[in-house]
Amino acid sequence: MLGDVPLSGAPDVVFLHPQLGRLYVAIGDPGVIDVIDVGTMRAVEVVSTEAGAHTLALDRKRNKVYAFLPQSHRASVFVDTI
Repeated sequence: MLGDVPLSGAPDVVFLHPQLGRLYVAIGDPGVIDVIDVGTMRAVEVVSTEAGAHTLALDRKRNKVYAFLPQSHRASVFVDTI
């Protein structure tokens, strides 16, 4: 085992961006994306989405994370700018 990283809740979807060294973890309850630096095995950010938002998409070329928000019927786009 490399290490443990505490999460904000039970993980739903996980995406790895190897070029940025980031792991994005969608957590529907409470409705956040935990951003993990895989080099240091530490959480670097917790991004609020909305309760129940547990579906992600990752565009590795543009460094964008898309979160689909079921309650408001929207999608949010986040850009990782290391």
